[in-house]
Amino acid sequence: MPIPAEHPVLTDGVVTLRAPRPDDVQGQLERNLEDPDRGYGEDDARRWIGHGITEAWKTGERLAFVIEYQGRYAGTASLQPDADGNARVHYGLYRWARGAGVASRSVRLLLEFGFGTCGFHVVRWWARVGNWPSRRVAWATGFSFGETIPRLAEEGGRRVDAWTGWIGPSDPRKPRKPWFVHPVLETSRLRLRPWRADEAPRIAAGRTNQATAHFLPFVPQPFTAEDARFWLKDLAEQAASGVRYNWCVADSVTDLGLGNLTLFNLHQGLQQGHDGEIGYWLHPDAQGRGVMPEAISRMAEWYFSPERAGGLDGRRLVIRTAATNHAARRVAEKLNFRHAGTEREAFPLGNGTLDARVTYDLLTADHRPPHD
Repeated sequence: MPIPAEHPVLTDGVVTLRAPRPDDVQGQLERNLEDPDRGYGEDDARRWIGHGITEAWKTGERLAFVIEYQGRYAGTASLQPDADGNARVHYGLYRWARGAGVASRSVRLLLEFGFGTCGFHVVRWWARVGNWPSRRVAWATGFSFGETIPRLAEEGGRRVDAWTGWIGPSDPRKPRKPWFVHPVLETSRLRLRPWRADEAPRIAAGRTNQATAHFLPFVPQPFTAEDARFWLKDLAEQAASGVRYNWCVADSVTDLGLGNLTLFNLHQGLQQGHDGEIGYWLHPDAQGRGVMPEAISRMAEWYFSPERAGGLDGRRLVIRTAATNHAARRVAEKLNFRHAGTEREAFPLGNGTLDARVTYDLLTADHRPPHD
């Protein structure tokens, strides 16, 4: 591999990657002290900045740079070559520099150097499951994501699962898919917001009931708190992968979670705008109060709004449900969804039989607030 004998200086005019200097020691120490469990001390910082980075470069073990931003030490970024002509990317940012795109700029500079100068074939990335800041940087810089590998790495004396990803020389250095960020939507009674981790018991109670068992037989019964925690992790993954929006429908005064509203199967319509499908469930103690029609109406208002107004520029919303699910059908009809078709024996029920599946749709011109 044509690795330069000494550190080059890489810059995009905002972020600079360069060789370490003695005045970087304090920044290196303070950045690592942000994680007190790591046991990183001043001697460690002096060794790494003083000669560790340089020695690792000479041996080809790791091609590490100091990240400089606004004239200050902001972290480190590196490529770790392997015997197959590939490399793994590493990066760590000081807290003060986060949130300004510094890590993404640094990774793009590293990729240009790794592919253009060093001739690497593939650059790999992995991070502990749950390390969303690292995942966000990999997403922003164009990595493709692969399988989650159980127990891939050791952290804090225990094996942890890890996300994986890769990027090639000709791949664009920008996101491959959208990362859904949920807008908080409000009405006079409700707040549509992301679910919180501490709401697992409420979710478990809301999804354990006879109606769920009958119309959604794939949902475990009883739905335990452990099932709810797994479901919450899956929601985060769905948003990061640009697959689904999931809102907690909460009381605007107490913030108590009343149910869930999902927007999925998003794709471009025939001419312009998005088509999408919605799903929903309510905690039994919230039913019969008009909660879900109000929540869907507010979400639809955002969905049909143009992108310049912060909306999704949607074209059509679809609801599909079992023909005998009268509660779900009443919600659709109350919101002026039109009956668009019925498929016979297409909806599996919990008792092992097949119900008809009805489809409702709503176009921009159809949307209006729910009536009493």
